[in-house]
Amino acid sequence: MATQKHFLQDRTALLLVSGTAFLTLASIVLILLKLGSGQGTSNYIVSYRASLGIDRYTTGTVRDIISFIVAAVLIFGLSLVLSYRSYPVKRELSLVVLALTVPLLLFLIVVSNALLVLR
Repeated sequence: MATQKHFLQDRTALLLVSGTAFLTLASIVLILLKLGSGQGTSNYIVSYRASLGIDRYTTGTVRDIISFIVAAVLIFGLSLVLSYRSYPVKRELSLVVLALTVPLLLFLIVVSNALLVLR
């Protein structure tokens, strides 16, 4: 009878967890660096609709941009909890949850960077 692996003993799961952790930290650092470079600026673009015209954007404060950091941490935390809890049920489901977190964090980095560059 084969012994079951635990989540912390699976190399693939640990590789995906470390990759998502790196992307989470990278997104936090990139957002904070962009915020730090624009000291004195209180208006940040938080939404932009190109289809409505050239000046169709909504401004916000630093709190609105900090929500990207909160979102990155929540995405990482929820994916870690979901994959950890689904690992005993089905290993592949756990790995898919972790693998789909990577593009989600990449989209978060791209969108936050685009909004901070537009300011």
